[in-house]
Amino acid sequence: MSHLAIESNGVRVIGIRGIGGMGKTTLARVVYKMISNQFEACSFISNVREVYEKCGILQLQQTLLNDLLNLRDIKVKDVDDGVFMIKNRLLHKKILLVLDDVNELDQLNKLVAKHDWLGPGSRVIITTRDVHVLMSYKVNDIYEARGFSNEEALILFNSKAFNEEHPPEDYLELCQAFVDYANGLPLATEVLGSFLYKRSSYEWKSELDRLKEFPERKILDVLQISFDGLQQTEKEIFLHIACFLNYRNQETIIAILDCLELYPEIGLRVLADKSLIKYQGNQLWMHDLIQEMGRDIVRKECPKDQPEKRSRLWLSEDIDNVFTNNTGTEAIQGIVLTFLGTEGAHWNRGSFSKMNRLKLLIIEDSHLMYDPKYLPNDLRFLNWHGYPSKNLPTSFLPNKLIELHLCFSNIERLWTDTKYWEMLKKLAVLNLEGCKNLKSLPRKFEIESLKILILSDCSKINTIPEFGENMGRVTELHFDGTAITKLPTSIGNLSGLASLNVRDCKNLMSLPSTFFNMTWLKDLNLCGCSKLLENLGRGESVDVNGQMPSSSAIFETFKKIAFGGFQILPFNPMSRSSESMGLLLSSLFGLSSLRKLNLSNCNLKEIPNDIACLSFLQKLNLSGNNFGCLPESITQLSNLNYLRVDNCASLQSFPKLPLNIGYIFGFGCSSLETVPDLLRPSSSFEPKLFLSSCSKLTGNQGFIDLFFAVVKKSPQGLSPNYKGGRYDVVFPGTEISEWFSHQCMGDKVNIMEPFSHLCNDWIGIAVCVVFGPHSHHQIQNNPVICTLSINGKYMHHAASIAEWVVASSDHIWLLYLLPQYLLEWEEDRKSVWECNANGFREIGIKIDNNPTSLVKKCGLRVVYKKDIEDLNRSMVQCSNNSIILYEGLKESLNLWPMQDKQVHTFRECSNRQPTMLDES
Repeated sequence: MSHLAIESNGVRVIGIRGIGGMGKTTLARVVYKMISNQFEACSFISNVREVYEKCGILQLQQTLLNDLLNLRDIKVKDVDDGVFMIKNRLLHKKILLVLDDVNELDQLNKLVAKHDWLGPGSRVIITTRDVHVLMSYKVNDIYEARGFSNEEALILFNSKAFNEEHPPEDYLELCQAFVDYANGLPLATEVLGSFLYKRSSYEWKSELDRLKEFPERKILDVLQISFDGLQQTEKEIFLHIACFLNYRNQETIIAILDCLELYPEIGLRVLADKSLIKYQGNQLWMHDLIQEMGRDIVRKECPKDQPEKRSRLWLSEDIDNVFTNNTGTEAIQGIVLTFLGTEGAHWNRGSFSKMNRLKLLIIEDSHLMYDPKYLPNDLRFLNWHGYPSKNLPTSFLPNKLIELHLCFSNIERLWTDTKYWEMLKKLAVLNLEGCKNLKSLPRKFEIESLKILILSDCSKINTIPEFGENMGRVTELHFDGTAITKLPTSIGNLSGLASLNVRDCKNLMSLPSTFFNMTWLKDLNLCGCSKLLENLGRGESVDVNGQMPSSSAIFETFKKIAFGGFQILPFNPMSRSSESMGLLLSSLFGLSSLRKLNLSNCNLKEIPNDIACLSFLQKLNLSGNNFGCLPESITQLSNLNYLRVDNCASLQSFPKLPLNIGYIFGFGCSSLETVPDLLRPSSSFEPKLFLSSCSKLTGNQGFIDLFFAVVKKSPQGLSPNYKGGRYDVVFPGTEISEWFSHQCMGDKVNIMEPFSHLCNDWIGIAVCVVFGPHSHHQIQNNPVICTLSINGKYMHHAASIAEWVVASSDHIWLLYLLPQYLLEWEEDRKSVWECNANGFREIGIKIDNNPTSLVKKCGLRVVYKKDIEDLNRSMVQCSNNSIILYEGLKESLNLWPMQDKQVHTFRECSNRQPTMLDES
């Protein structure tokens, strides 16, 4: 109702969007009945799409004018006359108009093109499956119809199936099974409930089994209306997702659809506009019943017992049938096999020979031992994980192949004849990661279309082919874990190369002179290349003139660099090697364009002030070194967001840090005594702190001040510097502030909160956990995981602290979560809307103990707007510039406001292993 703003005298147009069967029309009717008495004239025009297709827009104009002018049989000559009459005769009327199931902008332009056609205070409600229609029309607001929560679905289902709210006891599990099948879709819930009315439990079970193979036609027919309105390429995209790609990440889907020349960027946008797909973060998904509708369309392409005549095969039993009996046909365009359950050795080796139009082949079952004699020449995308043969079939002509993925395969060489390499005119991605038997590559790559080459962990590859002069499209090379001793001199031909990964190439001795001219390179990973770095330190990475290029030439344009894992010896004036490495390190600090610098475990005694020259530096890792302090000049690194100093046992204090710092990691800094005042009253965010096993910081009030500062700022939303709407602080300590109004010993807390408060006033959830080491376990880093539950249901997102924490003593983890972090998943959003008969919701947390950490107690508080006002009145800032050792922590914490002075203990939640979400 708030979208309508009834009290406003302006004209407002509101859109209701959602897939078919989501209850848009029902919602519009309910609102129409509630407010229609506040208008001079009202009209509810149903089935606009259907009437428009059968009778045209003139019929709709006539209905609208008859209703709103209170005239019968009004005569409209033509469409233009209808537009003129609507525009001029409704100008001074306060009307309510509902246009139900609109699917084209033209319908709106001919019925109510502009707001100023209507009188002051008028309201128009438009329901549609296509949000793009609403955006093109520029409606004032859009409401997305949401599916039922589990409780709402059960109420409707039971009312249809039993004419009462609660079912008989022996039907409880069956009711839940049908509600799960409907998955919140109101239409499906109602249709199934009505169908099962007065049927026996045996019939219910039979229907449930039947639905797995033959979905309810009434439901699918409604859903298919959206599919029927798609263009042909959009239909192909939809069917590929329904059959193969649901719940995969967006980048993978776009790459596959690009290979199939289906224009995925615009196609996916259209599907999303029509509510046929949605995104959860980077993951694409479609409703179970929409997916079933798509698969049903493919199944109807042929009789049930002839799967070889379908365009797509995804069921393992159908694929097994076709390959065992060698019944493949030209109809098959895509096959995706995730798991077969057998080795497939009984398959006919010639089964691919008749699949001449197969473009997409994905086999993810690494246990499949099928050795094909043929592969279709029409393939565009081939991904065969664990391909069992030593080479690809000689009959396979890869002229049309765009992406080839044979990860962790038994392949020794792709082809025995180099002519096949010459056919790769369209290949953009060649991924042979983990092919440990791969020994042979062509002498030279001449693949002009190639963009990405992955040879990671191909441990028998000791030589990289030369690169042709016309390979400027290559952007990524991954040679990590190979046995190469050098890079080809022709690497300089790769004018588009942005990323080079040679991590753990332990035999790599030198870099070619052409490498140092690659000023376009942005991402270099040399971690673990011990022989190369040793030679660099000695000046023995020889170019054609026998001279080592200058450090500035080497690193000038590297935006990201990884040197973790090699040792720089203490500088010894008598050691030429150490002296050269020291010069190399010093020159590194003069590189103004570096974005990421990893100098961990380099035995550094000090960090030079010259580090301030790295003005674009964003991430700095100095872990495992022996310096006692950081230079004051570090504050000049205005772009520095991430600082890591783990296991710097000599580090005693931090200097003033840059204002942009967002993450500080420092576990195992046993000498660390002081940290600067990090509170920023004028900033939109505070830095996250992970300072475990820093024993001299125990009981530090400043960390708690920092946490409450974040809570105070949360009504404006956490800064984008924080991923997903969460904030963490970890430090040594033993006491939970009494501000956390619900506390208990152990690893669980459950509280009851009023439904009305959570709907309107809550702005976050604050958690405090005290954990420490198990007495008989070796101290090591293991994750501590916090999972939230609503009404006993665990939410999808579980906050965790993993490698950041090594608990040698008791520690405090302060965690603050905003609603957007908790409610990213649709199922979680549904749960939040559920409450018990008394109008309360149960909110709970469960902290998972790991093998080496023990959760001792925890606290929880739902934060409301009024709590911010309390904090603003009560919070006491530390006045000194450094956070000092704080005594009497518990007494000071009594300053913080409380909802309830009593410490509560509630019943335990049901045990469930949460999903771990590790943020870095």
